[in-house]
Amino acid sequence: MELDTHALAFLPLVLVASLATFLQPAAANDGTPRPGGGFSLRLVPYGGWNSTMHVDGGGFLHLNEQAATTALRPHVHGPRGLTYSVATTVGTGSGRRTYDLVLDTVSSLTWMQCMPIAHPFPQIPPPFNPEISSSFRRVSRRSDLCHKPYRGTDCEFRVNRLDGAHASGVLGNETFAFANDGGAAAAAEVRGVVFGCAHTTTGFLSHGVLAGVLGLGKQTPSLIWTRLHQHGQDGRFSYCLFGPGRPDRHGFLRFGADVSATGHMKSTKILFMRFTTDPHFSGYFVSVLGVSVADKALVPPPGQRQMSILLRRHRSHDGRWYGGCLIDPGTSTTAITQPVYHVLEHAVVEHVTRLGLPLVKRDGYRLCFSGATQAALEYLPTVTLRFEEGAELVIRPQQLFVFVQHDICLTVVPSKDITIIGAMQQVDTRFVYDIAAGKIQFAPEK
Repeated sequence: MELDTHALAFLPLVLVASLATFLQPAAANDGTPRPGGGFSLRLVPYGGWNSTMHVDGGGFLHLNEQAATTALRPHVHGPRGLTYSVATTVGTGSGRRTYDLVLDTVSSLTWMQCMPIAHPFPQIPPPFNPEISSSFRRVSRRSDLCHKPYRGTDCEFRVNRLDGAHASGVLGNETFAFANDGGAAAAAEVRGVVFGCAHTTTGFLSHGVLAGVLGLGKQTPSLIWTRLHQHGQDGRFSYCLFGPGRPDRHGFLRFGADVSATGHMKSTKILFMRFTTDPHFSGYFVSVLGVSVADKALVPPPGQRQMSILLRRHRSHDGRWYGGCLIDPGTSTTAITQPVYHVLEHAVVEHVTRLGLPLVKRDGYRLCFSGATQAALEYLPTVTLRFEEGAELVIRPQQLFVFVQHDICLTVVPSKDITIIGAMQQVDTRFVYDIAAGKIQFAPEK
């Protein structure tokens, strides 16, 4: 996949969320499956948050400088930011195991480490062994799902994540179940899920727990596609991401009939485009028409194209596709294509320095200001993204800035090839992905 997001590697956000505990079977709107095929999975934070950060009374994130800098120095690709995962039970019989898989709306392929595997990354429990699951079937190279190259009679896959991680192996067909208590009892079971059994991986940040990726992309063979086309069920899902430092809060990943009412939500259409060399890339692109800082629309410098054109997906003279905007909770923070980012950065600097906060250099961050006071925080700018159909996503200062000691730093970063609305800027907003209607709906939610 021709996406260059190396700039994301320099944002020191040590935010790790393991959303792996599910609901006890209580009220219908709290977790157990509904007659219409809906079910909800509880999202709860990983305890490691408390050692690296805290959130103050105003909702701003404070990073532990020592923990942040030492943890972020290893040479890994991509952001080490907000990571959300879902506990997923795979297989049947003696081969049945429950794994934490990263929530990913960009990839259409679910994959995980499988035995045998060379140089495995650490995870809990050990990698899946398809040989002892009675429901596992290999996908034939003659299948419509199979893309070159092949491995004998099996279908091989190769995927590249936006953070630079790579996995390859063979495609299989298996039963997936989602436990309502993280144990053996299944709240929802989906048969015939095509997934990747990875025998080689590089660059995947597992935090010692995660086993792979749960692909919720809009095209085959994602879990949503399987539910919608193979099982004839409601092809919607939704989530409301929560921020760190709030142990009393939780969220849900909801499917089908369990998706909340959407009458109050704004909506914008999904652009059904691929334009990539990776057959498993099926991100949710949306059309961004403009960007504002503190309610003031950004205007490119003289001689540059209009903002909507700078944010559009386009093909360059070298034949590669660039630009466009996608929504992805699997990317830790928002990255904006470079020409637009430079205009945004200038507007933020102009606004914040007027508050009496001078610029300061800090390793690992692109833009920081010193001497932030409680009085000044109230006047930090918002960033608003304006979509087609008049929908606007307002990103609050608490989602844009983090404290590092006594400095406050911008979390949005430049990207060479693409604009991504990441997890940190999605916090406290419910997103509903309606594949059949071709829309994404959203609204603020606590």
